[in-house]
Parts: sequence; C-alpha cells; structure tokens
Amino acid sequence: GTTLTGDVLSPSVVRRMACDAGIIPMVLGRDGAPLDVGYRERLFTYSQRLALIARDRGCSFTGCTVPATWCDAHHVLPWHRGGRTDLTNAALLCPKHHTHVHEHDLTATVTATGVTWHTTWHTR
Repeated sequence: GTTLTGDVLSPSVVRRMACDAGIIPMVLGRDGAPLDVGYRERLFTYSQRLALIARDRGCSFTGCTVPATWCDAHHVLPWHRGGRTDLTNAALLCPKHHTHVHEHDLTATVTATGVTWHTTWHTR
C-alpha cells in the first residue's frame, strides 16, 4: 500500500491498519446487541468491546498494564484469513503489542477467562 503522499507501506502495516477498517449473519444478546457478527462484519461492536473489557481488563499481552480504554480489539485469527468477529476470536491489545503481534505473527489461545499469547512456528 501507499499513502496519499506516496510513501510505501509494508504489508504488515497495511494489515494492522485494516484491523480498524469498516466493511452480516449475527448473534444477538438478550438486549438485541450484536455479539457474534461472523465473517462479513469486520469491526467489533460496542457490546463486544464491553465484553472484551470485562474479560481482558486491559491489554491481554503478558505483563502489560495498559488500560482497556487505550486498547484495540484484535482478531486473533486475522479477519482476512477467515477469522470471525466474535469474542472467541478477540483480544484487547495496546498499540505497542498490537504492532508486535502483527510483526511477529503471534497467535493466542482465547478462553472465557482470558487470552494466552504464543509464537507460531509456520512459514507463510
């Protein structure tokens, strides 16, 4: 990708920027709020972010203390690789660790109580 001024962006930077880009089967919560928007909806909903804040309480990267309000909602299995926009595929990450996860192709195990990050050992 390139910027409006002609600067070239690496694929990892473009993928990271696309995490917050806008693009529908849907599972609704008791109050009608969307909780599982599947593959066609890229961005996490407000209700999903509230659920992530309750679960992760801040950046989910081990040892990080950045509060949830400063974090991005991240697809653990990237959306462009078929990752769903739901809580079982989501983690809060601060900007520093969001970049780190993308640059090092890290994956995670997500449970109802939290997220465990680990290195993937595959080639692209």
